[in-house]
Amino acid sequence: MAWRYGWSIEETYGRFMTAATVMLAAGCVSFGTAALIERHSESTRLTEPPSLRLLRQETSEAGIAAPHGVRFWFSDDYRPGDPRLVDVVAAGDVMMGSEDLGLNPAITPHVDAAALIGPDLAALFRHADVAFANLEGPLYDGPEPTAKDCADCFAFHSPPYYAAVLQSLGINVVSLANNHSGDYGEAGRASTMAALGTHGIAYGGLDRDGARAATLVLRDGRKAAVVAFAPNDGTLNLNDLPGAENLIAALKKTHDLVIVSFHGGGEGWDHVHVVMGDEQFDGEDRGDVVAFAHGAIDAGADLVIGQGPHVPRALELYRGHLIAYSLGNFWTYDGVMNYAVSGLGPVLEAWLAPDGRIAGFALHSTRQAGLGVPHSDPDDEAARYVLYLTKTDFPATSAALDGARGRATLGS
Repeated sequence: MAWRYGWSIEETYGRFMTAATVMLAAGCVSFGTAALIERHSESTRLTEPPSLRLLRQETSEAGIAAPHGVRFWFSDDYRPGDPRLVDVVAAGDVMMGSEDLGLNPAITPHVDAAALIGPDLAALFRHADVAFANLEGPLYDGPEPTAKDCADCFAFHSPPYYAAVLQSLGINVVSLANNHSGDYGEAGRASTMAALGTHGIAYGGLDRDGARAATLVLRDGRKAAVVAFAPNDGTLNLNDLPGAENLIAALKKTHDLVIVSFHGGGEGWDHVHVVMGDEQFDGEDRGDVVAFAHGAIDAGADLVIGQGPHVPRALELYRGHLIAYSLGNFWTYDGVMNYAVSGLGPVLEAWLAPDGRIAGFALHSTRQAGLGVPHSDPDDEAARYVLYLTKTDFPATSAALDGARGRATLGS
Protein backbone atom coordinates (compact mmCIF):
# COMPACT_ATOMS: atom_id res chain seq x y z
CA MET A 1 0.00 0.00 0.00
CA ALA A 2 1.46 3.38 -0.98
CA TRP A 3 2.24 5.90 1.75
CA ARG A 4 3.30 8.86 -0.35
CA TYR A 5 0.33 11.06 0.53
CA GLY A 6 -0.14 10.29 4.21
CA TRP A 7 0.26 7.64 6.85
CA SER A 8 -0.75 4.22 5.64
CA ILE A 9 -1.30 1.17 7.83
CA GLU A 10 2.26 0.11 6.98
CA GLU A 11 3.79 3.41 8.01
CA THR A 12 1.80 3.63 11.24
CA TYR A 13 2.94 0.11 12.09
CA GLY A 14 6.46 1.00 10.99
CA ARG A 15 6.63 3.99 13.31
CA PHE A 16 5.54 1.76 16.19
CA MET A 17 8.29 -0.72 15.28
CA THR A 18 10.88 2.06 15.06
CA ALA A 19 9.92 3.34 18.52
CA ALA A 20 10.09 -0.19 19.92
CA THR A 21 13.50 -0.67 18.31
CA VAL A 22 14.91 2.48 19.84
CA MET A 23 13.52 1.65 23.29
CA LEU A 24 15.14 -1.76 22.97
CA ALA A 25 18.48 -0.17 22.07
CA ALA A 26 18.17 2.04 25.14
CA GLY A 27 17.37 -0.96 27.32
CA CYS A 28 13.76 0.08 27.92
CA VAL A 29 12.00 -3.04 26.60
CA SER A 30 12.57 -6.76 26.83
CA PHE A 31 14.27 -9.07 24.37
CA GLY A 32 10.84 -10.49 23.58
CA THR A 33 10.35 -7.26 21.66
CA ALA A 34 13.74 -7.85 20.04
CA ALA A 35 12.45 -11.08 18.53
CA LEU A 36 9.41 -9.24 17.15
CA ILE A 37 11.59 -6.55 15.63
CA GLU A 38 13.88 -9.09 13.98
CA ARG A 39 11.01 -11.08 12.52
CA HIS A 40 9.74 -7.90 10.90
CA SER A 41 12.61 -6.35 11.22
CA GLU A 42 35.95 1.58 -11.37
CA SER A 43 39.37 4.11 -12.03
CA THR A 44 38.23 7.67 -12.68
CA ARG A 45 40.44 10.50 -11.51
CA LEU A 46 38.74 13.61 -10.23
CA THR A 47 40.09 16.82 -8.78
CA GLU A 48 37.33 18.61 -6.89
CA PRO A 49 35.55 20.84 -9.44
CA PRO A 50 35.18 24.58 -8.81
CA SER A 51 31.42 24.17 -8.28
CA LEU A 52 31.95 21.85 -5.31
CA ARG A 53 34.67 24.06 -3.84
CA LEU A 54 32.33 27.04 -4.13
CA LEU A 55 29.54 25.06 -2.46
CA ARG A 56 31.78 24.25 0.50
CA GLN A 57 32.92 27.87 0.75
CA GLU A 58 29.37 29.23 0.69
CA THR A 59 28.25 26.75 3.35
CA SER A 60 31.16 27.74 5.57
CA GLU A 61 30.62 31.47 5.08
CA ALA A 62 26.93 31.07 5.91
CA GLY A 63 27.92 29.65 9.28
CA ILE A 64 25.88 26.48 8.78
CA ALA A 65 27.10 23.80 11.15
CA ALA A 66 26.77 20.10 10.55
CA PRO A 67 25.02 18.02 13.24
CA HIS A 68 27.42 16.88 15.96
CA GLY A 69 26.37 13.21 16.00
CA VAL A 70 27.35 10.47 18.44
CA ARG A 71 31.12 10.75 18.54
CA PHE A 72 34.04 8.43 19.33
CA TRP A 73 37.75 9.19 19.47
CA PHE A 74 40.73 6.82 19.51
CA SER A 75 43.90 8.69 18.59
CA ASP A 76 46.52 9.99 21.01
CA ASP A 77 48.37 11.76 18.19
CA TYR A 78 45.54 13.73 16.59
CA ARG A 79 42.76 15.82 18.06
CA PRO A 80 39.41 16.66 16.46
CA GLY A 81 39.84 19.36 13.81
CA ASP A 82 43.47 18.53 13.01
CA PRO A 83 43.96 19.55 9.35
CA ARG A 84 46.04 16.45 8.69
CA LEU A 85 42.98 14.23 9.16
CA VAL A 86 40.88 13.25 6.14
CA ASP A 87 37.16 13.73 6.76
CA VAL A 88 35.09 10.98 5.09
CA VAL A 89 31.28 11.22 5.16
CA ALA A 90 29.40 8.16 3.91
CA ALA A 91 25.69 7.53 3.43
CA GLY A 92 23.87 4.37 2.46
CA ASP A 93 21.49 3.74 -0.42
CA VAL A 94 20.28 6.63 -2.56
CA MET A 95 17.39 6.21 -5.01
CA MET A 96 15.51 9.51 -4.88
CA GLY A 97 12.69 8.34 -7.13
CA SER A 98 12.14 6.11 -10.17
CA GLU A 99 10.30 7.00 -13.36
CA ASP A 100 8.12 3.89 -13.26
CA LEU A 101 7.39 3.88 -9.51
CA GLY A 102 7.00 7.59 -8.86
CA LEU A 103 9.10 10.74 -8.67
CA ASN A 104 9.17 13.26 -5.87
CA PRO A 105 7.57 16.42 -7.31
CA ALA A 106 9.82 18.51 -5.07
CA ILE A 107 12.95 17.33 -6.90
CA THR A 108 13.12 19.56 -9.93
CA PRO A 109 16.11 20.53 -12.11
CA HIS A 110 18.39 22.97 -10.29
CA VAL A 111 16.82 22.34 -6.86
CA ASP A 112 19.21 22.71 -3.93
CA ALA A 113 19.37 19.51 -1.87
CA ALA A 114 19.66 21.61 1.28
CA ALA A 115 16.17 22.98 0.64
CA LEU A 116 14.83 19.42 0.71
CA ILE A 117 16.74 17.79 3.55
CA GLY A 118 17.81 20.78 5.63
CA PRO A 119 20.96 22.91 5.62
CA ASP A 120 22.48 21.19 8.65
CA LEU A 121 22.43 17.75 7.06
CA ALA A 122 23.66 19.11 3.74
CA ALA A 123 26.52 20.86 5.54
CA LEU A 124 27.75 17.48 6.79
CA PHE A 125 28.48 16.36 3.23
CA ARG A 126 29.65 19.75 1.99
CA HIS A 127 32.32 20.01 4.69
CA ALA A 128 33.78 16.55 3.94
CA ASP A 129 36.91 15.74 1.97
CA VAL A 130 35.27 12.56 0.67
CA ALA A 131 31.45 12.58 0.49
CA PHE A 132 30.17 9.15 -0.54
CA ALA A 133 26.87 7.37 -1.22
CA ASN A 134 25.67 4.20 -2.93
CA LEU A 135 23.72 5.14 -6.06
CA GLU A 136 21.01 2.48 -6.19
CA GLY A 137 19.91 2.50 -9.83
CA PRO A 138 20.79 4.22 -13.11
CA LEU A 139 20.29 7.85 -14.06
CA TYR A 140 18.48 7.20 -17.31
CA ASP A 141 15.39 8.47 -19.13
CA GLY A 142 15.93 6.93 -22.56
CA PRO A 143 13.69 4.65 -24.61
CA GLU A 144 15.32 1.29 -23.87
CA PRO A 145 13.28 -1.18 -21.78
CA THR A 146 14.62 -2.65 -18.58
CA ALA A 147 17.28 -5.30 -18.95
CA LYS A 148 15.71 -7.35 -16.18
CA ASP A 149 13.71 -10.47 -17.00
CA CYS A 150 11.59 -11.23 -13.96
CA ALA A 151 7.98 -10.83 -12.92
CA ASP A 152 8.38 -9.49 -9.39
CA CYS A 153 11.67 -7.60 -9.31
CA PHE A 154 12.08 -3.82 -9.19
CA ALA A 155 13.78 -1.92 -12.01
CA PHE A 156 14.83 1.62 -11.11
CA HIS A 157 15.69 4.54 -13.34
CA SER A 158 15.93 8.13 -12.16
CA PRO A 159 16.20 11.27 -14.30
CA PRO A 160 19.80 12.17 -15.20
CA TYR A 161 19.35 15.62 -13.65
CA TYR A 162 19.32 13.90 -10.25
CA ALA A 163 23.12 14.00 -10.55
CA ALA A 164 22.85 17.77 -10.07
CA VAL A 165 20.93 17.17 -6.84
CA LEU A 166 23.73 14.92 -5.58
CA GLN A 167 26.26 17.58 -6.56
CA SER A 168 24.29 20.25 -4.68
CA LEU A 169 24.38 18.00 -1.62
CA GLY A 170 28.17 17.88 -1.84
CA ILE A 171 28.53 14.24 -2.91
CA ASN A 172 31.79 13.79 -4.83
CA VAL A 173 31.94 10.01 -5.29
CA VAL A 174 29.39 7.18 -5.56
CA SER A 175 29.37 3.41 -5.82
CA LEU A 176 27.80 1.80 -8.89
CA ALA A 177 28.39 -1.72 -7.53
CA ASN A 178 24.90 -2.91 -6.64
CA ASN A 179 22.04 -5.02 -7.95
CA HIS A 180 20.23 -2.07 -9.58
CA SER A 181 22.97 -0.20 -11.44
CA GLY A 182 22.38 -2.46 -14.46
CA ASP A 183 18.58 -2.27 -14.44
CA TYR A 184 18.58 -0.61 -17.88
CA GLY A 185 21.58 -2.35 -19.30
CA GLU A 186 24.44 -0.66 -21.09
CA ALA A 187 22.34 2.36 -22.05
CA GLY A 188 21.50 2.99 -18.41
CA ARG A 189 25.08 2.62 -17.23
CA ALA A 190 26.41 4.89 -19.98
CA SER A 191 23.83 7.55 -19.15
CA THR A 192 24.66 7.30 -15.45
CA MET A 193 28.38 7.72 -15.97
CA ALA A 194 27.82 10.65 -18.32
CA ALA A 195 25.49 12.43 -15.88
CA LEU A 196 27.83 11.92 -12.95
CA GLY A 197 30.84 13.08 -14.96
CA THR A 198 29.03 16.23 -16.08
CA HIS A 199 28.48 17.15 -12.44
CA GLY A 200 31.95 16.34 -11.18
CA ILE A 201 30.99 13.17 -9.29
CA ALA A 202 33.43 10.28 -9.46
CA TYR A 203 32.31 6.65 -9.43
CA GLY A 204 33.61 3.12 -9.08
CA GLY A 205 32.48 -0.47 -8.87
CA LEU A 206 31.92 -1.49 -12.49
CA ASP A 207 34.13 -4.20 -13.97
CA ARG A 208 35.36 -2.17 -16.92
CA ASP A 209 38.24 0.13 -17.70
CA GLY A 210 37.72 3.63 -16.35
CA ALA A 211 35.02 2.65 -13.86
CA ARG A 212 36.57 0.20 -11.39
CA ALA A 213 37.86 2.76 -8.90
CA ALA A 214 37.71 6.51 -8.45
CA THR A 215 40.70 8.65 -7.56
CA LEU A 216 39.99 11.80 -5.59
CA VAL A 217 42.72 14.41 -5.25
CA LEU A 218 42.27 15.86 -1.78
CA ARG A 219 42.74 19.48 -0.81
CA ASP A 220 46.29 18.87 0.44
CA GLY A 221 47.27 16.98 -2.72
CA ARG A 222 47.01 13.49 -1.30
CA LYS A 223 45.13 10.89 -3.32
CA ALA A 224 42.27 8.71 -2.12
CA ALA A 225 40.94 5.72 -4.05
CA VAL A 226 37.31 4.63 -3.71
CA VAL A 227 36.52 1.14 -5.01
CA ALA A 228 33.30 -0.88 -4.70
CA PHE A 229 32.22 -4.52 -5.00
CA ALA A 230 28.94 -6.43 -5.37
CA PRO A 231 27.77 -9.95 -6.35
CA ASN A 232 26.07 -8.71 -9.52
CA ASP A 233 26.75 -8.87 -13.26
CA GLY A 234 28.92 -6.07 -14.54
CA THR A 235 30.29 -5.13 -11.11
CA LEU A 236 33.55 -5.92 -9.36
CA ASN A 237 32.89 -9.34 -7.82
CA LEU A 238 32.33 -9.35 -4.07
CA ASN A 239 32.71 -13.12 -4.03
CA ASP A 240 36.12 -13.15 -5.73
CA LEU A 241 38.10 -12.47 -2.57
CA PRO A 242 41.59 -12.97 -4.09
CA GLY A 243 40.72 -10.69 -7.01
CA ALA A 244 39.33 -8.03 -4.69
CA GLU A 245 42.35 -8.17 -2.42
CA ASN A 246 44.76 -7.91 -5.37
CA LEU A 247 42.97 -4.83 -6.70
CA ILE A 248 42.91 -3.17 -3.27
CA ALA A 249 46.62 -3.90 -2.77
CA ALA A 250 47.43 -2.39 -6.16
CA LEU A 251 45.42 0.74 -5.36
CA LYS A 252 47.22 1.11 -2.03
CA LYS A 253 50.56 1.26 -3.85
CA THR A 254 49.45 4.32 -5.85
CA HIS A 255 47.18 6.10 -3.35
CA ASP A 256 47.58 7.51 0.13
CA LEU A 257 44.18 6.18 1.24
CA VAL A 258 41.91 3.40 -0.04
CA ILE A 259 38.21 3.38 0.83
CA VAL A 260 36.30 0.21 0.01
CA SER A 261 32.55 -0.14 -0.43
CA PHE A 262 30.62 -3.38 -0.72
CA HIS A 263 27.00 -4.22 -1.50
CA GLY A 264 26.26 -7.53 0.20
CA GLY A 265 24.26 -9.48 2.73
CA GLY A 266 20.59 -10.36 2.99
CA GLU A 267 17.89 -7.70 2.74
CA GLY A 268 15.24 -6.50 5.15
CA TRP A 269 14.23 -6.63 8.79
CA ASP A 270 15.19 -10.31 9.12
CA HIS A 271 18.79 -9.44 8.19
CA VAL A 272 19.80 -6.71 10.63
CA HIS A 273 22.49 -8.92 12.19
CA VAL A 274 25.85 -9.58 10.56
CA VAL A 275 26.23 -13.24 9.61
CA MET A 276 29.52 -15.02 10.16
CA GLY A 277 29.84 -16.85 6.88
CA ASP A 278 28.21 -16.78 3.50
CA GLU A 279 24.79 -15.15 3.11
CA GLN A 280 22.21 -16.38 0.61
CA PHE A 281 19.20 -14.24 -0.25
CA ASP A 282 16.53 -14.60 -2.93
CA GLY A 283 18.53 -17.28 -4.71
CA GLU A 284 21.70 -15.18 -4.85
CA ASP A 285 25.05 -15.53 -3.13
CA ARG A 286 25.33 -12.23 -1.26
CA GLY A 287 28.82 -12.92 0.00
CA ASP A 288 30.70 -13.51 3.23
CA VAL A 289 30.82 -9.87 4.24
CA VAL A 290 33.01 -10.38 7.32
CA ALA A 291 35.65 -12.30 5.37
CA PHE A 292 35.48 -9.72 2.60
CA ALA A 293 35.85 -6.74 4.96
CA HIS A 294 38.71 -8.31 6.90
CA GLY A 295 40.46 -9.32 3.68
CA ALA A 296 40.06 -5.81 2.29
CA ILE A 297 41.76 -4.28 5.33
CA ASP A 298 44.48 -6.92 5.32
CA ALA A 299 45.13 -5.99 1.67
CA GLY A 300 45.43 -2.25 2.43
CA ALA A 301 41.95 -0.76 2.78
CA ASP A 302 41.71 2.04 5.33
CA LEU A 303 37.91 2.17 5.69
CA VAL A 304 35.20 -0.31 4.65
CA ILE A 305 31.61 0.83 4.05
CA GLY A 306 28.73 -1.61 3.49
CA GLN A 307 25.30 -1.34 1.90
CA GLY A 308 22.76 -3.79 0.57
CA PRO A 309 20.57 -4.99 3.46
CA HIS A 310 18.42 -1.80 3.36
CA VAL A 311 18.65 -1.71 7.16
CA PRO A 312 21.46 -0.54 9.45
CA ARG A 313 23.95 -3.09 10.67
CA ALA A 314 26.73 -3.18 13.24
CA LEU A 315 30.18 -1.62 13.24
CA GLU A 316 33.45 -3.42 13.79
CA LEU A 317 36.94 -2.21 14.67
CA TYR A 318 39.51 -4.43 12.97
CA ARG A 319 43.28 -3.89 13.15
CA GLY A 320 42.87 -0.16 13.78
CA HIS A 321 40.36 0.36 10.96
CA LEU A 322 36.60 0.76 10.92
CA ILE A 323 34.03 -1.41 9.13
CA ALA A 324 30.41 -0.28 8.79
CA TYR A 325 28.52 -3.39 7.69
CA SER A 326 25.47 -1.48 6.42
CA LEU A 327 24.47 2.18 6.43
CA GLY A 328 20.91 1.31 5.45
CA ASN A 329 18.69 3.60 3.38
CA PHE A 330 19.61 7.27 3.22
CA TRP A 331 17.29 8.74 0.55
CA THR A 332 14.98 6.22 -1.10
CA TYR A 333 11.62 7.96 -1.63
CA ASP A 334 9.41 5.26 -3.22
CA GLY A 335 10.22 1.71 -4.30
CA VAL A 336 12.60 1.10 -1.40
CA MET A 337 10.91 0.77 2.00
CA ASN A 338 11.59 3.77 4.22
CA TYR A 339 9.77 3.19 7.49
CA ALA A 340 10.63 1.44 10.77
CA VAL A 341 14.31 0.42 10.85
CA SER A 342 14.38 0.68 7.05
CA GLY A 343 13.86 4.42 7.46
CA LEU A 344 16.78 4.89 9.84
CA GLY A 345 19.81 6.15 7.94
CA PRO A 346 23.04 6.37 9.93
CA VAL A 347 25.52 8.66 8.18
CA LEU A 348 29.10 7.81 9.06
CA GLU A 349 31.70 10.54 9.47
CA ALA A 350 35.18 9.05 9.84
CA TRP A 351 38.41 10.95 10.41
CA LEU A 352 41.37 9.05 8.96
CA ALA A 353 44.93 9.67 10.10
CA PRO A 354 47.67 10.05 7.46
CA ASP A 355 48.54 6.36 7.89
CA GLY A 356 44.91 5.43 7.21
CA ARG A 357 44.03 4.31 10.72
CA ILE A 358 40.80 5.51 12.29
CA ALA A 359 41.42 8.56 14.51
CA GLY A 360 37.75 8.98 15.38
CA PHE A 361 34.27 8.84 13.95
CA ALA A 362 30.73 10.05 14.48
CA LEU A 363 27.35 8.54 13.68
CA HIS A 364 24.86 11.13 12.48
CA SER A 365 21.27 9.95 12.67
CA THR A 366 18.86 10.63 9.84
CA ARG A 367 15.33 9.46 9.27
CA GLN A 368 13.06 9.41 6.27
CA ALA A 369 9.64 10.74 7.20
CA GLY A 370 6.88 9.39 4.97
CA LEU A 371 7.92 10.98 1.70
CA GLY A 372 11.35 9.38 1.61
CA VAL A 373 13.36 12.57 2.20
CA PRO A 374 15.98 12.31 4.96
CA HIS A 375 16.28 14.79 7.81
CA SER A 376 18.54 14.99 10.84
CA ASP A 377 17.09 13.14 13.82
CA PRO A 378 17.83 14.86 17.15
CA ASP A 379 16.80 11.66 18.99
CA ASP A 380 19.73 9.80 17.40
CA GLU A 381 17.62 6.72 16.72
CA ALA A 382 19.83 5.40 13.90
CA ALA A 383 23.02 5.74 15.95
CA ARG A 384 21.44 4.07 18.97
CA TYR A 385 20.24 1.18 16.85
CA VAL A 386 23.68 0.67 15.26
CA LEU A 387 25.27 0.66 18.71
CA TYR A 388 22.74 -1.89 19.94
CA LEU A 389 23.54 -4.15 16.98
CA THR A 390 27.27 -3.66 17.55
CA LYS A 391 26.92 -4.75 21.17
CA THR A 392 25.11 -7.87 20.02
CA ASP A 393 27.26 -8.78 17.01
CA PHE A 394 30.73 -7.47 17.95
CA PRO A 395 30.93 -7.15 21.75
CA ALA A 396 34.68 -6.47 21.75
CA THR A 397 34.13 -3.50 19.43
CA SER A 398 31.25 -2.31 21.61
CA ALA A 399 33.51 -2.34 24.66
CA ALA A 400 36.16 -0.33 22.80
CA LEU A 401 33.53 2.20 21.75
CA ASP A 402 32.44 2.72 25.35
CA GLY A 403 35.88 4.04 26.21
CA ALA A 404 36.27 5.97 22.97
CA ARG A 405 32.98 7.76 23.51
CA GLY A 406 34.27 9.16 26.80
CA ARG A 407 37.47 10.35 25.11
CA ALA A 408 35.42 12.06 22.40
CA THR A 409 33.53 14.04 25.02
CA LEU A 410 36.78 15.19 26.63
CA GLY A 411 38.50 15.90 23.33
CA SER A 412 35.68 17.70 21.52
